[in-house]
Amino acid sequence: MQASADPALSPRADILVVDDNPANIELLVAILGSHGYRCRVANSGARALAAARADVPDLVMLDIAMPGMDGYEVCRQLKADAATRSTAVIFLSALNGVIDKVEAFGAGGADYIGKPFQLEEVIARVENQVRIARMQREVESRNVELARLNAELQAVARRLEDGNAQLRRLSERDGLTGVANRRLFDGSLLAAWAEAQQAGRDIALILIDIDHFKEYNDACGHLGGDDCLKRVARALEAEASAAGALVARYGGEEFSVLVADPSHTDVHALAEALRARIVAEHLPHPRSPVAPIVTVSVGAATLAARAALEPALLIDAADRALYLAKAAGRNRVGA
Repeated sequence: MQASADPALSPRADILVVDDNPANIELLVAILGSHGYRCRVANSGARALAAARADVPDLVMLDIAMPGMDGYEVCRQLKADAATRSTAVIFLSALNGVIDKVEAFGAGGADYIGKPFQLEEVIARVENQVRIARMQREVESRNVELARLNAELQAVARRLEDGNAQLRRLSERDGLTGVANRRLFDGSLLAAWAEAQQAGRDIALILIDIDHFKEYNDACGHLGGDDCLKRVARALEAEASAAGALVARYGGEEFSVLVADPSHTDVHALAEALRARIVAEHLPHPRSPVAPIVTVSVGAATLAARAALEPALLIDAADRALYLAKAAGRNRVGA
């Protein structure tokens, strides 16, 4: 059963009128229809729930005193259903006592109209609830849009973070060998020195130089030299990873291995293992006076990080040890 205003006009709102008295329904439909509202009707609580669930209305006008299921129970069930929870309910009743109104609002009602109906009051209260419902829908719609925009912004932010992290990684890696570059080494040395100084412990550095690399380049070409550098870098990194040391390309054919906390590492043994690892690669060196394969000279130094000292002293110490290894015939560890 349904009544509405001129079908050529778009209804202002969809209202479900629930009352077991046909005269009350007829009067309300006439009042609301004349003001452009689309009206659906139900004459029992069960039918009202079925109609509301089948097509959720903008507003329910609900009689309290009905046989079987009263208006309070109908309202409670509407509010318990996620589909109809936000639909406003205006109670209709000849019971105008305070207790009745308190129970109506307690059941979830938004407003209360007493019988007999006054046209101006009905329209004013209905328009007020329709206006509130419209505002709530606008807020919900905006919240959904804001949530969508926020999700998009978060996705963009994550992509930017990933991109920035990738750029940081690229900026800290040697473009040829893939190990840490000099920039990362310098920053890591300063940070490790400060941490060791605060903890009152030592810090260690190993410098590695490929023996007669210029001669290797002359014999094998620059592409061959690049491949040699890559293989040496991979071998050094594989050997040093167990000690948690940072392998970096220090410059040209020289590599560095920073041991930030050597308390659990035999630095000289690590240096020797790095030298032996390169020998084990068996990379042919056609012009080396040291061996027919690629070898490295290694300098290792350990220094107590003290406030009166500078990290450059550790580099100098490792460099002096490297010089001694070269002076002693290369392919060895100097300390």
